[in-house]
Amino acid sequence: MSNTAQKVVIISGSTSGIGKELARLYRQSGHTVIGMSRTATEPDIPVDVTDCAAVKSAVEDVYNRYGRIDTVIANAGGGLSGATELLPIEEVERQLALNFTGALNLVKCALTYMKKGGNVAFISSACALFALPYRAMYCASKAAVNMAAYGLYMELKPHGIRVSAICPGDIQTSFTANRIKYSDGGERYGDAPKLSAEKIDGREHKRMKLAPAAKKIFKCCNKCKKPLYIVGFKYKALNFLRHVLPQKLFLDVTAKLF
Repeated sequence: MSNTAQKVVIISGSTSGIGKELARLYRQSGHTVIGMSRTATEPDIPVDVTDCAAVKSAVEDVYNRYGRIDTVIANAGGGLSGATELLPIEEVERQLALNFTGALNLVKCALTYMKKGGNVAFISSACALFALPYRAMYCASKAAVNMAAYGLYMELKPHGIRVSAICPGDIQTSFTANRIKYSDGGERYGDAPKLSAEKIDGREHKRMKLAPAAKKIFKCCNKCKKPLYIVGFKYKALNFLRHVLPQKLFLDVTAKLF
């Protein structure tokens, strides 16, 4: 690949899962990749995306080092499950700070240096499209990501910068194991939060395999021609049903399944 075809790509959450695989695919394609995560080591940059000042400094460092930023992929995130009523508000705030504010921090800072032809990709989730019981705050944080992406899509399109929210379904990564779980349901919910989490976690073997799923996400990040990409046929079908079925029916069926 010639130097003119090379891109400077920033990927958050680059030390594991989707982010790590995306970094590998971009590097394999001849691009310069700078990963950002709390546990990153050189040549990547250790940074907490929820720390706006640290993100600003890290992105500025990338620009000073390479003289351009072509693509930014806001991938860092985490999960949270439990009865919404009983979740500590501090935990909810941390979830929103990581999945939404952290993603926005990175994109805002990168946009300072991006020009026409740039790509912005938010790695969202199928959970942004339809809520799940006892994972409502995770779903809400990803729905917020989608709305931000749609707004930026409209704002930046006239300036030649493409923006997409990419919504993959469940993938075989460490995400499930790392999800913060509150199992206590109190008198109102009983064992329901725990049983729901166990049911979801028990489907690990049915999730999409990381390598092929990451390849699809990689293609979406490179295209960025649509405001929304859904990765996984099952989730595309569910999104279709969400639009054609009465909302009450869709939610009632989802509640029974999960």
